[in-house]
Amino acid sequence: YLWRKPGRGDRMRKEDRSSALIRLEDAEEYLASAKDNLDKERNKASLDHAVDATIAANDAFTIAMVREVGTRDHREALALHGKAGRKAGDNRTRELAMLLELRHRITYRPVSVSPKQASSGLRSSSRFVSWVRDLIIRG
Repeated sequence: YLWRKPGRGDRMRKEDRSSALIRLEDAEEYLASAKDNLDKERNKASLDHAVDATIAANDAFTIAMVREVGTRDHREALALHGKAGRKAGDNRTRELAMLLELRHRITYRPVSVSPKQASSGLRSSSRFVSWVRDLIIRG
């Protein structure tokens, strides 16, 4: 269901470009927390914060590229990522969708998260945040 286009009730909010840097800082903070949680074997918290880092980085990306941020749900975030990606000439829709899906399948449910799952999520999120950071810094 994450691949559907947003419906008519979905809204995007206009943002000033300076907000992109704030959201990028948020992403870095979530990444640090995800690593700390992984080091302390709090695997579910690690994965959840890795996804939070990805969401914050995606907000930074969409604000930097199209001055908009999604306000309703993950489908809207994916659609807006595509719009920003067209402007940037690059996107990470597949990675974003995968991490958002992990949140729905794992962190919102009463299931355990293995160290391998948490570590993999952290690596994926770190790559996503780095990609956004590089785009924003050079842009």
